[in-house]
Amino acid sequence: MKNTLIKTGIAFTLSLFLSWVYLYTPQVFFSLDNKLHDLMFIVRGELPKSDNIVIIDIDNRSLSEVGQWPWSRDTIAKLIDNLSEANAGVIGLDMVFAEKDKSSPHLLKKKFPQILQNLPNYDERLAKTFSTSPVVGGYIFTNEKTKESQTPLIPAVFIQRGLRDNHYLKEANGIILNTPTLQQSLYSSGFFITKKNEGGVVRSAPLIYKYKAMLYPSLAFEMLRIYSGENKVEIVGDTDGVESIRFGKFQIPTESSGEFLINFRGKQKHFNYISATDILNHHFNPKEIANKFVLLGTSAPGLKDLRYIAYDSTFPGVEVHANIIDNILKGDFIQRPFVATLYDLVILWVLIFSLMLIFAYITSWLIIPIAISLFYLMMYGFYVILFDYGLSLTYVSPILAFISTLILSMGLDYFLASKQREQAKRILGKKVSPSVMKHLLAHAGEKLIESKEVEATIFFSDIRDFTSISEEIGSPKKLIEMLNIYMTPMSNIIIKHKGTIDKFIGDAIMAYWNAPVPIQNHAQLAVSAAIRQVEHLQKVNKKIYATYNINIHIGIGLHTGIITAGEMGSEGRSDYTVIGDNVNLASRIEGLTRTYDVEILISEETAAQLTDEHTLRLIDIVEVKGKSKAIKVYQVLTSITPLSKEELKSHNQALMLFQENHITNAYILFQKLNNEYPCTLYTHFMQRCQTYIDTPSLPFSPILKMRSK
Repeated sequence: MKNTLIKTGIAFTLSLFLSWVYLYTPQVFFSLDNKLHDLMFIVRGELPKSDNIVIIDIDNRSLSEVGQWPWSRDTIAKLIDNLSEANAGVIGLDMVFAEKDKSSPHLLKKKFPQILQNLPNYDERLAKTFSTSPVVGGYIFTNEKTKESQTPLIPAVFIQRGLRDNHYLKEANGIILNTPTLQQSLYSSGFFITKKNEGGVVRSAPLIYKYKAMLYPSLAFEMLRIYSGENKVEIVGDTDGVESIRFGKFQIPTESSGEFLINFRGKQKHFNYISATDILNHHFNPKEIANKFVLLGTSAPGLKDLRYIAYDSTFPGVEVHANIIDNILKGDFIQRPFVATLYDLVILWVLIFSLMLIFAYITSWLIIPIAISLFYLMMYGFYVILFDYGLSLTYVSPILAFISTLILSMGLDYFLASKQREQAKRILGKKVSPSVMKHLLAHAGEKLIESKEVEATIFFSDIRDFTSISEEIGSPKKLIEMLNIYMTPMSNIIIKHKGTIDKFIGDAIMAYWNAPVPIQNHAQLAVSAAIRQVEHLQKVNKKIYATYNINIHIGIGLHTGIITAGEMGSEGRSDYTVIGDNVNLASRIEGLTRTYDVEILISEETAAQLTDEHTLRLIDIVEVKGKSKAIKVYQVLTSITPLSKEELKSHNQALMLFQENHITNAYILFQKLNNEYPCTLYTHFMQRCQTYIDTPSLPFSPILKMRSK
């Protein structure tokens, strides 16, 4: 109970501390958490290719065949015309034409106005193409102020619903547009993704931006809106920021700033790429273009439109747009909801308390393998939450909680184990005599606890009718208190007589003499301890009776023989004990005390080694269960159970008559003894005699064969 309270307190304190770190020092988690999210994508691998989107790539081959960038506006116009002829659905331009085309032939008229007439104007040529094609142009928002006075045309109406204050939205200070001729010819346009997340890695992109108190869509967003045919866009949120953007059948979850977390499909070239030079030369299948989202951009390294994502360090910027469009079309979003902080804290607290509870109930050598398994399950759970449910949660805080809980649990277990070892030493001091303890400490290097065969006297004691006593007392707590009143002085008597207490088995005590250190006269010491216990039980009973209104009676069995003594058990959970047939025989002899209703029974081997004079009475010749050899058992008479010389003489005479098969005479004498000294022993022999008298054909045996333990 005390250990449980300690661990609960540690779990509570750790949860509070990590919650504070999470809430008030988020920068501690930010960088590593992003890297863990990237790792999740790498573990997932690439998704199947999408056929909804085509990228027209100004690649190295195109630059080699057409010429260096920038190309003439006439070439761009031809490219777009060819795409329109192939029935492209929506064409998005991942480029901005901020300056006039300096290669346009009409510029030569200024130098030679009288010679050169009617030369084409490439900017006007491209503007005408824009006005007749499903093109969404591009422009750039900047943080620096620009002199641009023009703003992009917004063919859609943005409605803010529930968003009381749009200060959460990203806001630009400047803008870089296409030339006025080109910009005015576009039906619509959208801004580029220029933002890089922490570490230069692209993980998200804004879908809307605020500029001069107006809201503007990104290129990918505007392409989808035009595809949907909707002119009304709802920005849904509350005082905490944007929650989602809705138009038509689309409901797009975002972060509070309007940022869209991108569920990247894989490395570059995940979508269908067609070289721009193949479009110009009509070397393509129109079916690959028809009714598709078409993005015009570049993968050429020299044009410096490469990004860094989880899968790839040279990812074309144009394919970022493609991933956003594909995410929204398929609806497999990744979002961090408003309540994500609450989710993170709940996970943190539940994880710490659960792990502390789990680690408290497993053995020390299992902690590491189980911890590894649980860590794998935790990360797999986050993986499922991210990709199956589309929820982006914090990973660093639960990982930190997991590691901290593991370290604290192991440290606490080590501390508690150290205390338990000290406690075990104290307990051992109560189980053995001071002289034995002193001998063990003095001879620590002699391997005294290694297994070996040794002659020892084994002791078993038991409380009679313990089940009835338990039922009468009723309360388990009171029963334990009563046992402690009894066990404490009994244990002290054993230790005082240089015995070693092996174990307490419920209401029973097992002890032995002559191990782990040799003891002279061990049989005599064991019998003396048994006599002292029986005599001292009177004092114990007075205390028990005063408290619980009951008296207890005990039976003690002793046997001397060769046993195996040593440290036994499993690795890490061993104890010094004794085993062998003679140990079992001592236990059987203790059981016979109930049969004959005597306090102390010893074997003839123990009786043979007694050095002091004791009054012994031969009780019977018994073949205990599990043994084929019969043994003689003796009662040790004490001051509590005095026996007159006349009774002892009559008993011995009656027992001899029985063993010599003079059954009738034995019965008469046992009956006489029982009339004068009524007891279970005499009625027992009377019943055995009566059996032979009633069944003359029954083969006689003086040996009592026990069928139960």
